[in-house]
Amino acid sequence: MTATAPQPVVRPEVGPEVRPGAGPAVRAAARVAWRPVLLLAGVVALVHLVSSAWYGAFGDELYFVSAGRHLAWGYADQPPLVPWLAAALDAIAPGNLVVLRLPATLTSAAHVVVTALIAAEMGGRRRAQLLAGAATAISPFLLATGHLLATSTIDPFGWAVLLWLVVRWMRTRQDRVLLAAGPVLAVALSVKFLVPVLVAGLAVGVLVAGPRRLLGRPALWLALVVAAASTVPTLLWQATHGWPQLQMGSVVAGEGGLTGNRWSFLPFAAWDVGLVPGAVLAALGLWGLLRLEVLRPWRAVGIAVLVTTAAMIVAGGRPYYVMGLAAVLLAAGAVVLQDRRPARWWGWSTSVPAYVASALVVAVLGLPLGPVAWRVEWGDFLAAGQVGWQSLAADTGAAYRSLPPDQQAHTTVLAFSYWYAAALDVHGPAAGLPPVYSPHRGFAFFGPPPDTATAAILVGDVEGAEELCRTIAPLPRHVDPAANAVINGDVPLSLCTLRVPWSAAWPSITHMR
Repeated sequence: MTATAPQPVVRPEVGPEVRPGAGPAVRAAARVAWRPVLLLAGVVALVHLVSSAWYGAFGDELYFVSAGRHLAWGYADQPPLVPWLAAALDAIAPGNLVVLRLPATLTSAAHVVVTALIAAEMGGRRRAQLLAGAATAISPFLLATGHLLATSTIDPFGWAVLLWLVVRWMRTRQDRVLLAAGPVLAVALSVKFLVPVLVAGLAVGVLVAGPRRLLGRPALWLALVVAAASTVPTLLWQATHGWPQLQMGSVVAGEGGLTGNRWSFLPFAAWDVGLVPGAVLAALGLWGLLRLEVLRPWRAVGIAVLVTTAAMIVAGGRPYYVMGLAAVLLAAGAVVLQDRRPARWWGWSTSVPAYVASALVVAVLGLPLGPVAWRVEWGDFLAAGQVGWQSLAADTGAAYRSLPPDQQAHTTVLAFSYWYAAALDVHGPAAGLPPVYSPHRGFAFFGPPPDTATAAILVGDVEGAEELCRTIAPLPRHVDPAANAVINGDVPLSLCTLRVPWSAAWPSITHMR
């Protein structure tokens, strides 16, 4: 009798994995489709790398460069990491937008990878990973802002990584995953003070849906202690400066005209997540996390999405504050789609043509394509915030140089807003300007002009100028037809002669509005 060779055991890529005492059966993670996922991320990086070179620096980017030059453990309106990065990269390659925006470019590409990894953790195979990753890549918010060095670009990535770790722990119960959450939380807290809202949402989700044993893991509490300890220098800075960060909530709520209000929060957030495939996958993902047995092990995450979003709405936050939740929703939605054949009437929404059509529409609307003047004329806020700054500095410099030399020696520059001040601080030296100051938001904390300055060129309608100035003489206005008139295309310039020294006047004119 001829012995038959033993047949190899073929393990399914995805299947039930039951752990004693671990709650409901948890799928094994699918093999990550590294090659196509990394290829997709590479395309995203290339798109944002090219986009980085177009137009100019956004107003917030200029502020970050300027703030980072005033090295501190904290700032009035945010933690220190992004200003530090901006100042360091600008020092390495002054004025080079591609270098300045490199962290944003890499973060946007990595965001695609993390979304695919979450899908794989939930058992999503190759197609599910690519559907989720591609939906992230073409989401309106990421495509429009993914090349800008801003907290709004970096912060959602930190949320996505944290959610990936939570999803992974819920599958593996490996405490080293929880330990990794400590540094991730620390970095997220050094970018923006929003991630505690997500942590609280996750805690509520775990209390409601389990696994409650997560809350008793020593590794979790060690990670939280590490993250909390990392904030001590910034919190000390805030405490010694009167906690200005606490005022930002009302400031943000008062700027609802820029990004929507509480009533428009959800529509704006849905738009940010995706045009067609993204919106469909996110809705499917939330439904699946809350209702389907196959995603039952991660139900706490679905509840966290609801709690976190509700908290942001109540607090008057901006819709893009919850963009960090998109990765887990898109991943879960792709897994749902993998397991359920969609009805013919809506199945097209996640087809290749739907992805291509959505990508083209979002690219035209969001990427810096075509002459910037067109986009400014259309009312594109992101484009308008990237032009007109150098001409503002040039006209302010011309006004300064028009003064007699003896008067120049006792004249400083006082800008209406932190955007104006940052633009003049960055572009001013080339225009021959002296140091620039502003009583607005974070710039106010960089200090007043010296008392030896008895006059100031006012750039814009500086709040409190009537009380500050003994006389105000108009100077030639800055007018740039290529820029947005409301933002910086039409700016009054004037010469102010002080009533009292700066050290006495400064506390009464500084404000966060």
